[in-house]
Order: sequence, then structure tokens, then C-alpha cells
Amino acid sequence: MKRLLALFIALVCINSMVFCQKKNAGQVRTIVIDAGHGGDKPGAVGKKSQEKTLTLQMALKLGKLIEDNCPDVKIIYTRTTDVDVALAERARLANKAKADLFLSIHCNSWTNPTPTGVETYVMGLSQSKANMEVAKKENADILLEKGYKDNSDYQGFDPNSPESYVMFAMYQNAYLDKSLDFAGMIQEQYKSNIKTINRGVKQAEIFVLYKTAMPAVLTEVGFISNPEEEQYMMSDEGQATIVVSIFKAFLNYKSTVEGTKVPTDLKIDLKGYKAKGTKNSTPTKETPKKTIESPTTEQANSTVEEPTEKKTEIPVASIPSTMLPSTAQTDVEPPLAIPEPEIKEPVKAVVTTTEDTPDDRVPAADASGVEYRVQFLSSNKELKEGARELKGVKEYSYYMQNGVYRYTTGNFKDVKAAVKRQKEIRELGFKDAFIVAFNNGNRISLQMAKELLGQ
Repeated sequence: MKRLLALFIALVCINSMVFCQKKNAGQVRTIVIDAGHGGDKPGAVGKKSQEKTLTLQMALKLGKLIEDNCPDVKIIYTRTTDVDVALAERARLANKAKADLFLSIHCNSWTNPTPTGVETYVMGLSQSKANMEVAKKENADILLEKGYKDNSDYQGFDPNSPESYVMFAMYQNAYLDKSLDFAGMIQEQYKSNIKTINRGVKQAEIFVLYKTAMPAVLTEVGFISNPEEEQYMMSDEGQATIVVSIFKAFLNYKSTVEGTKVPTDLKIDLKGYKAKGTKNSTPTKETPKKTIESPTTEQANSTVEEPTEKKTEIPVASIPSTMLPSTAQTDVEPPLAIPEPEIKEPVKAVVTTTEDTPDDRVPAADASGVEYRVQFLSSNKELKEGARELKGVKEYSYYMQNGVYRYTTGNFKDVKAAVKRQKEIRELGFKDAFIVAFNNGNRISLQMAKELLGQ
């Protein structure tokens, strides 16, 4: 009898574990917020501030927003005070917690005060010398760690040695798709809320992203080497606008992953924050066109025209002219141009799009082109038929975003059929396969697809 009782309890526990695993699939329940640098690693230094201080202030504010509005999300900070945390330890902390998302907050810098702008990185091979320089800067903290040469976590990696970056060439990240999605959402929010140079989503060999086993991004919230942007990042108003932008991107990402609607009734209690549409206490003045140079001579100069009247969220007197809320943006270094891919067998259909995030601006009355697919693989190059990376999947299609090939399989009107195909693909070894939706070849959110199909 005792044996039967023990067996019964064991079966209940196993079923509970399975239920919990199924329940948590496709959900965002744990986020790691990483404030860049800290302790004796100040990061970039401006005229009045240090990167480690600004990133910690913004990380804590972001965590507060998530805590106030998302009670179902657990927040883990890599640091909450001015302490030194090794890069490998930051990634280890996220992996140990089995986090669903990793976000690292940083401030950019350059050798002269001219460059401005915001950009977000995912792990990948640098597409330009400028991206490599950013990677070297963010990896440089390794050199300040005692005994780093003997630390097995770094495998002899030297941030200043070009040869060391060869180790990243074989990098395969199952979470690249979701990382790109989140990075794109962050940049879209920056674009909507902050008047500055939109430098886009980029890839670089950043060690902390390399070591994390989950969707992970590193966002550069402004140039501390530019006096105006430094002042903006130091101000309550500036930090509030930056943090709210990241927070709203997080909500968009969470709703996309979970297939739910983005919440609109938000509690935003941050000093200096004013809801969008609030009039300024001081009108802006007409300013001449300003030419802003990029950090490298490889990038073209961009001209930003300041409008004569603006409606911003915060007093203009405290905001530099380079970072006022506006929908107009100029990219210094936009994402790579997306070539039209060549259709090859056994690819059934190829979708190309320049959108970094799902496009919900589709006519609600048109549901004929809505379909579900299972996205299972991403690659920096086009894979040939029978490539080992495909693991035997023969019927597939791909679309491109930011120069990355994203491979999908299936074409379903019923989400249940897509879930069945997702299970089959995961059994082939693609553990991170997830369901995506399209309407007439354009990527849309799962929520929009369900609404269009009346499901």
C-alpha cells in the first residue's frame, strides 16, 4: 500500500512538472537587467559623469517600471550598487536563473564630442569597423579582472587581439531571432520618443551576449562623450524618457512572445516623466540645420532639420536639441540593405521584409493572406539544400531581416496545426522553434493574426 501511495505521489509530481513546463512555454517570466560596468570599471567617462553611474540609475528605474506593471515577471539585477561584476559572472547569473531575456544597458562614447545617437546590439559578427570598436570597448572590462588570463570562462580571450575574435566565427545562437526582435522594438521606441540619431540594430562580438543562453541585447542609450547627450542622460527627464522607451519595448516583446495584447493602463511613476502629448512649459526656438558626423569616415554625414515648433514630453530648457522627442529620424548607419533572395528548391516560398518587428498596420478586413509558420533557424548566410544546419527539414521557406536569413516551415490557417508542427520541429533538435504569423507576406503579431482570423 505504501509503495502504491509513493508511486501515486511520484506520478502527481511528474505531471505537475510537465504541466508547469507547458504552462511556461512561450512566456516571459524572468528578465535579467544588467547595468554596464561598475566598481573599479567606470566604463566611458564624460565631463560630468561616468557610464557606470548612469547605467545603474536607468537599470533600477526600468526594474521599477516592470515591477509596478508586470507582477508575473521576476526581475534579476546583475548589480544594484556600485560594485564590480565580471562579464562571465553576469552571463552565468542569467543562465543559472534560466532567464527568458537579458538586457544590458550602456552609454556610448567616441574620441571626439560630435557623434550622437542610440543603437542596440545583438551577438553576431561585426559588419563594420565601428561595430568592432564598440565590441572592443564593451569587452575591455575583462582586462581589468584579476587573473583573467587563467579564467577558463574567457578561454584565453584578449579583447584587443584580432585573433581572439576568431572564436566568434563559429557562433550559432538559437535565440538570434528573438534577440533581433527585441532589439528592433527598442530602436522603434527610441525613434518614437527621442529626437536623436537612430543608429539602428547591429551585430558585434560582445562577450556578455556570447555567453548568455537566452535572447539577449545590449543597448547604447546615448553618447556620454557628447556634452548635450551626457546632460540629457544625467537629467531626470532624459532618463525617464529613455527608460520608458525600453520598458514599452519590453511590453511589446512580451506580448508578441505570449500572443497577448499590449497593456495600455500603465503605472509610470518616475521623476521627470510626463505622458506623451503634454505641452512644454517653454516653446522651442527655430534652430538651423545641424550636420552630425558619425564615428567613422566610412559612414555618411547626416543632416537633421529642427522644426520650428515641437510638442515634447518634458521642458525643452533641460533637453539638448539632439534628443528631443520626434518621429522624424535620420540614420547615420542604418541596418544593412536587404538583398532580394534567390528562390531555390526545396524552398517553397521566400518572404522578404525590411521590418525589424511584426507589422500590425494591416487592413483588419483582409484575412485571406493570414498564415502561421514555425520559425526554427536563423543564419548569417543562405543555407544550401541538405545543409546539416537544417537537420533534415526539407520543406521550408525563409525571409530576411537585418541581413539575417530566418527559416520557417509550414503554412497553416489553424494555430493548433502550427503548434503540432512546432512540436515535430523541436523533436528534431530545434528546441527554440516558435510560431510566427504573416499576412500577405508581411510579418504580423500572433495577436493580430488571431483577430484577423476571428480566433
